[in-house]
Amino acid sequence: MSSDCVNVLVLGESAQGSFSLLRRLQKWGCDCSFANSTEEAVALLDHHTFHLILSTLPLHGLDPLLGHLGESDCTVFFTCPVEDGCWWVPLVRHGQKCLGTPALLPSEFAELLPRLVKEIAAEGSAISPRV
Repeated sequence: MSSDCVNVLVLGESAQGSFSLLRRLQKWGCDCSFANSTEEAVALLDHHTFHLILSTLPLHGLDPLLGHLGESDCTVFFTCPVEDGCWWVPLVRHGQKCLGTPALLPSEFAELLPRLVKEIAAEGSAISPRV
């Protein structure tokens, strides 16, 4: 793995539903993995290194995942559906819990995401697999 490659885990009900997000991340040089459950995501965390986790799964289902992150430098966002759209809610930023910080509109998140990927690539921080 190169030091500037950002490893991203996307969680959702289907990879097809996350296709445009995955495609955009890959275009930016990210190495992407997909999981359709918290259990699958936790299993991936046991064997892979991730810098960024983006989830469309409900927040209450993410507790095991967040507990599994330990003291990593990982950044985690999840989407919260609202009426005809969603909010992107930051849960963890560089290993620090940040639930309660302002959520982002999709347009704001779309603006933040490429900067975040560049920032992570420059820093090279990651969650390492448990051994």
